[in-house]
Formats: sequence, C-alpha cells, structure tokens
Amino acid sequence: MAKSLRSKWKRKMRAVKRVKNLEKEKVMLVKMVDKAKRNEDVEMKTAEDIKEDRMETSSKPEFNPRTMKNKDGNYPKWLSKAKVQKLKLANKSKVKNKKKNKTKN
Repeated sequence: MAKSLRSKWKRKMRAVKRVKNLEKEKVMLVKMVDKAKRNEDVEMKTAEDIKEDRMETSSKPEFNPRTMKNKDGNYPKWLSKAKVQKLKLANKSKVKNKKKNKTKN
C-alpha cells in the first residue's frame, strides 16, 4: 500500500516541511532553554541526573502482579470491571480446585 502518486507527493512534501521548520524549531528550543536557565523557579537537569534519580528509587509494586490486588485486597482503579470479574472468577475456581484436591487426599 502507500505507493500511489498522491501518497508519494504527500511524503515528499512532509520531508520538505520538516527541513523548513527545523530552523524555526531549533531557534524556539534554544530560546526556551535560555528562558528556563534565567528563571530560578525551574530546575534544569541533565540526562545523567535524571538517570541517577531513577536508579535510586526502588519501590515494590503496590499491586500483586498475579492477583492484581493490593495489601487490603482491593483492585486498582484503572482495572476495568470486566477484568475484575474475570480475575474473581479465576481465583474462585482455583480455591474450589484446591479444596477438592484436599478432600480427595
């Protein structure tokens, strides 16, 4: 797909526009960085500083990856209701199977 004359022309024009806007974008970025350096409220960090900060934080995940529950037994807010129901059903069947196996032995 994407081999028609129209798409080739569009791709060519996007490349031309990218080159044309590159100069404007660079000037704008330099201006923004200079303004941020003059402002005392903004803290400038290098990539190495950010990487070091990320390495220092080592926290355990709040939710168990297998059951998706937290320490109180609640599911996360971002988990959909359908997924919660599916997990509850799966956990219920696992518990049922465990009880079945115990009674057999």
